[in-house]
Amino acid sequence: MAEREKLFWYSLLAGFIVILMMGFANPAMFAQSSGEGSYVIKIKSFGFVPMFMVANSGSTVTWINEAGAAQILIVEGAFGPQVIGPGASWSFKFNRPGVYEYRTTELAGILVVD
Repeated sequence: MAEREKLFWYSLLAGFIVILMMGFANPAMFAQSSGEGSYVIKIKSFGFVPMFMVANSGSTVTWINEAGAAQILIVEGAFGPQVIGPGASWSFKFNRPGVYEYRTTELAGILVVD
């Protein structure tokens, strides 16, 4: 296989992986507003839904624990650890633009506030 052909296939594979990681293959991985200025992120046993979200400054984000066990939610630069029981939720209003990682001990997602 020629070098140019290898480069093409490797580039195509890398692009496909990036698209999958960003969640384009599954629209549920992206944020969906639950009303003006409010968003919901579900904590599932397999990951956050969505894993990536863009929200406006001043928006409220609510995490709902559907994982079946208590979860400790952390968002660096926004708030400290919050214990969310099964079926419970936690909300926070993001007033400062920035990029925030939301995570539990096993899961992670990204929130961009503009």
